[in-house]
Amino acid sequence: MTACGAFFLYIPGMTTSSNYAAIALWLAVATCAAAEPAPKIDAVYLAARHIGYAGTLVGAKRVEDRDGEHLLVLSRKASRSQMANSGSNDDYLELAATYYGRKDGRWLTEWTVRDHVDCPILDRAADFFTTAVRVTDLNHDGRSEVTIPYRLFCSGGVDYSTVKVILRDGATKLAIRGELEFHDNAPALEGKRQYDAALLQPANAAYRKHMDAVWKAVVHHRD
Repeated sequence: MTACGAFFLYIPGMTTSSNYAAIALWLAVATCAAAEPAPKIDAVYLAARHIGYAGTLVGAKRVEDRDGEHLLVLSRKASRSQMANSGSNDDYLELAATYYGRKDGRWLTEWTVRDHVDCPILDRAADFFTTAVRVTDLNHDGRSEVTIPYRLFCSGGVDYSTVKVILRDGATKLAIRGELEFHDNAPALEGKRQYDAALLQPANAAYRKHMDAVWKAVVHHRD
């Protein structure tokens, strides 16, 4: 990492060209600082900050807003089902999306979205659509909303997956729940789709429009 540091001080009596040169130096330093890459948010980064998760890390993202610094951590855990016919150590799949906020130097959980599929014997899946995760400020209050789409699947063959698009705005949770049947190299086939009652209110029209766009991104998802 390149260290950059300088300052600009206007001194009366300096020539115009000297001040221009100082300004150019200040701009160059500012550009250098801005160009430094942000640290990668991976398992090592999280462990160093004592941020845990169950199972496998799927992805993580830093979010900054008026409330400060946050981390979104997506994880997936596989384990044996408690059902009598369980025959595998990945019959039970659990997804967790946990949002942390930094307060007084400590990382504290602000909310968690957790879901699972318990599916012995049959084909099963539980996956986040990581490329369709969105961080927005739709209500322009300076605080971030986070939208997390994922799917759950349990079937003996080609069938619909249960798909959910969850938006969290602090304690507020809004959801679209429905069915999509995924095929390689083609948009998913849509089944039913249901909106939370709150999403049908005129006051939440911007949220619904945004979440419809995320749903559409999932329909056209490619692995």
